Amino acid sequence: MSAQIRLVYALAVVLLIVGLVAGFFAGQATAPIREVTVTAPGVATPTTIRITVTAPAAPVTVTVPAAPVGLSGEIRVGALIPLTGVLSTFGTQYRVVLELAEKEINDYLAALGRAWRIKFVVEDTATDPKTHLDKLMALHGAGVKIFIGGTSSAELSEALGYCNANKLLIISPSSTSPALALKDMALRYTLNDIYQGKAIAKIMWLRGIRWIIPVWRGDTWGDGLAKYTITYFKEICRASGERCGVLEEYAIRYDPAAKEFSVEAARLNDAVSRAVAAYGKDKVGVLLISFEEAAAFFAAAKAYPTLLEVKWQGSDGTAAIAPLLEPAVAEVVVKVGFYNTMTSPGVSPHGEKIRKVVREKLGMEPMGYTYFVYDIAWTIALALDAVGRYDPVAVMNTLPLILEMYLGASGYIKLDENGDRAVGDYDIWAVVRVGEKYEWKVVGLYKGLTETVEWYI
Repeated sequence: MSAQIRLVYALAVVLLIVGLVAGFFAGQATAPIREVTVTAPGVATPTTIRITVTAPAAPVTVTVPAAPVGLSGEIRVGALIPLTGVLSTFGTQYRVVLELAEKEINDYLAALGRAWRIKFVVEDTATDPKTHLDKLMALHGAGVKIFIGGTSSAELSEALGYCNANKLLIISPSSTSPALALKDMALRYTLNDIYQGKAIAKIMWLRGIRWIIPVWRGDTWGDGLAKYTITYFKEICRASGERCGVLEEYAIRYDPAAKEFSVEAARLNDAVSRAVAAYGKDKVGVLLISFEEAAAFFAAAKAYPTLLEVKWQGSDGTAAIAPLLEPAVAEVVVKVGFYNTMTSPGVSPHGEKIRKVVREKLGMEPMGYTYFVYDIAWTIALALDAVGRYDPVAVMNTLPLILEMYLGASGYIKLDENGDRAVGDYDIWAVVRVGEKYEWKVVGLYKGLTETVEWYI
């Protein structure tokens, strides 16, 4: 039987088995499930397993084709994530769902009688591109050829040359720079920032902002997102016929290594004061494209009352991050209505499972990219099992077929010609006060197909 046919038959039952092992049907079944048998023609010795579902259903028997011979023992996949640095909130959530996925995958492989198990080797990149590359190279030297990494676009950009030269597969859950929309050894399970720029521009317009003062992190990611947000806001402005625009003469591009922002806050205060005098505070908005250093920026901005009288807009770099929940900072964030966009995970039966584990272990809401990490882990494992060898190129070539049949924690995933997620919406995150503490909450949804916003508040 050809590899293509073997994949089709194997994947025909993958979703059922994954669901059973991972608790897919827990609480979902509405009627008893009878015996189910799937047999692949041309397979002399199929493997038969019996799984009992924890739900109002009878045991289920599934017959699947034996995996290709070749994989055995522990198969290591590198997980290069920022447990420290300015994206540490991302990395902390990523590690939690990787632990969950590793257990589920290995339970699944054991149920099928496979001779191999997966191991996600977690390394802290400190959100530093050089550290990310150094640790990737070290793991490659130890035999690792497939990676979950490139949390930031700067990290992915630094690693791409090495990955391409050595045919190493790297899959990112959260790199969004349009400059990295390339045909290479990287896949990205999130939308690139051409789409996010359009979403942010529309959200700012709907919030009544007519004059933008942009402030952004001066790296591959920040430059790209600022460019596309500014471009799309200008398009909306021209089409409206209103008096509006981007005050680019006041734009602030800051050093990504900056830790303190008193100078930038003073410059921004001068710019906002001038804009408010000319156009009114209700029509002026600050676009802040940043990572966790946004907390320091807000701390500096707090000294200027005028900066607290206009609306602020953020992005995926500041959505759902822990530092903005610190009371002294959160107070300012709430006052300026700091809204943030992040690719939405959509609706899936796996969604509540991810929410539950992140809430229980970290006491916070999972961001959209955390769901993508879970799906990257599972689809890598399914592709490895289908291919039957530790071959990054073969796994990469197999993933599109896997994704055609895979329903993950972030719903269905379709990649475009560059290996980036092709379709999606954006959740709109804001900090809200609940009693005596502050929490992140999704307050709306930007719908990519219609370019409209549904508000939940």
